[in-house]
Amino acid sequence: MAKGAPHILIVGGGLGGLLLSQTLRKNKISFEVFERDCSDNIRVQGWAIGLHTMLDELDTSIPDDMPSRDFVNHLLPLKYNYECAWYRHDRTRKLGVRDDGSGKFIRANRARLRKWLATNVPIRYGKHAVRIEEHDDLVTVHFEDGTSATGDILIGADGPYSPTRKYLLGGQDVIRHPRQGIINGEVILHGRDMEQQLQMGASCYLVDASLTDESPSFLFVGLSEVFPDGKSGRYFFNLFWRDEAATRKGFWTYSASSEKLYETALEKTKHLPPKFRSIIEKTGPEGMKNPPLRFYTLIMDPDLLPKGRITLLGDAAHCMPSFRGEGGFHALLDALELGKVLAGLRTNSTDEIKRALGDYQDEMLDRGSKAAAWSTIAFDEAWSGDDAGPRIIWGLPVVPLPDEKITL
Repeated sequence: MAKGAPHILIVGGGLGGLLLSQTLRKNKISFEVFERDCSDNIRVQGWAIGLHTMLDELDTSIPDDMPSRDFVNHLLPLKYNYECAWYRHDRTRKLGVRDDGSGKFIRANRARLRKWLATNVPIRYGKHAVRIEEHDDLVTVHFEDGTSATGDILIGADGPYSPTRKYLLGGQDVIRHPRQGIINGEVILHGRDMEQQLQMGASCYLVDASLTDESPSFLFVGLSEVFPDGKSGRYFFNLFWRDEAATRKGFWTYSASSEKLYETALEKTKHLPPKFRSIIEKTGPEGMKNPPLRFYTLIMDPDLLPKGRITLLGDAAHCMPSFRGEGGFHALLDALELGKVLAGLRTNSTDEIKRALGDYQDEMLDRGSKAAAWSTIAFDEAWSGDDAGPRIIWGLPVVPLPDEKITL
């Protein structure tokens, strides 16, 4: 391989890996992207994602041939502004954040965002990494299909059970399950049913569903996408509750029937006002995600990860529960920071690469691990009680929100 600017291998074609690809493409840096899925079908993890303080840097870090990011707006073709609402323990006041039309934050449909980030990026599908080797200042990744690829730097953007992290840690497993049970479902709503959901929170809303402070629980409801008719759309809900048994891999929800999951969701929300229960009731057993989405906690001290020609980004380095809505956000931050570091490399010197990637890695792990830790404790410390709840959402202060009449 020719010496000079290094050739980058990116294992993982999710949001972080694709944004990193765009920053490299803009800087004319050689790279390859390998995705374990066999096609461009979207792996839905969370349905939608809030983006805020990074937007200016995002716009300056992508190539000029990218289409407008307005495409990712989960509210299109509706003209309403982004809004995330929060209903505290009294479940009467509507608090939260709402965009004033200035575009300070956006909530993106994940499938649309991934499609946008994949613009003009050649992705090699069906590439499940199974083995990594380092030799003569090069890195080789071997795939399950018998093929391999060699480059100067390897970036593991390969999710919670990252083969790249496993290699770097010598097979050590440091990922954990949080102590929260979760049930989720998805439903298509039409007309008045959708209007009601939009009025409670145009983009999403959270409801403190706790019966007591000793038994915290909350319901998160989000709009995934509006259909072209502008009168129907796809919604999802996540119901969380504290459960020590959920830290074990064999937690009951992952083997339960859809009917059992649905019955449990109804039972755990029967005390809520009818308008909040309606999303679960309309989902029915057939709309339950079975098995439910899995959430993980991964907190690593910077000293745990060796420094060299291989590093990580996103969930491979610092995955977290969704209680603060920051997992995908930090993956994109990682990509922006790493993109700047890689663009600054001028040689394939091992010392230069180790220093540059090491500095990125220290900052990334410190920032990401703090976010993961905060997300882990947020459930117990912020989601129950009359005066509890998030003070900041999407980088903006939580304030009382006036009701907005929604007519489709």
